[in-house]
Amino acid sequence: MKRGRKMLTIIFIIAAILVVIMSGIFVFLGRSQTISVKSIDNVSDNLYVFRFEKPNNMSWNAGSYIKVTVPNIEDKKENNRWLTIASNPDENEIVLLTRNSGSKFKQELTNLKIGEKVDVSWLDKNLEVVNGQEPIVCFASDVGIAAIRPIIKEWSSKRSIILNHLDNRVKVFNKELTELSNKGQDFTYETSGSIEQSQDKLKKVVDKYGNRAIYLLSGKPDDVETMKNFLESAGISKEKIKMDSFKGLK
Repeated sequence: MKRGRKMLTIIFIIAAILVVIMSGIFVFLGRSQTISVKSIDNVSDNLYVFRFEKPNNMSWNAGSYIKVTVPNIEDKKENNRWLTIASNPDENEIVLLTRNSGSKFKQELTNLKIGEKVDVSWLDKNLEVVNGQEPIVCFASDVGIAAIRPIIKEWSSKRSIILNHLDNRVKVFNKELTELSNKGQDFTYETSGSIEQSQDKLKKVVDKYGNRAIYLLSGKPDDVETMKNFLESAGISKEKIKMDSFKGLK
């Protein structure tokens, strides 16, 4: 009898472990959630800012990206894209920044009405920042600023941050970041008109901090690769460079 109870206990323990493992896999794969459109702003040319309701049970780290699936497109290759979340959970909304390139996905996304819904899943990140004292040196090009903004919001009062934005007329967060930089906190914000200008502005920072800083690069693949090569040629270790290339601008 005791033996039978012991076996039953073992079975329950194994079952509980399997549930935990499967839950972990489920979270890793990304639980799909439906979110509603709060507003869509065509801020300039083909540049759009989307604001969605944030589910109460949804959280993420600054710099995360997410798979967004729109309705009314049956082709699974055309109905979704990976987009970076430009907000933090404590802002109580999901903000996305992207360009309408004319693809089926972007056309459907920009034509959504207030209250309409999209599915989101597969939350992940490339630009992880952990607790520490190292300065954070950031470079963003174009809509790559979407990944950097929440990182600035989270860390600007806690450690030294330098941000250079090769903006390509993406100025949607410019006022906010300028005001934050002017508050006297240890945050420096500059914009550039070319990759060469960005390199010139960051050279002094690289010379000052070297491998004592971490370097976050976000934006167009060519710009990110060029800046990575620039940093490595200046002696920055690969381990100190984190990148998020926006390949999904289509």
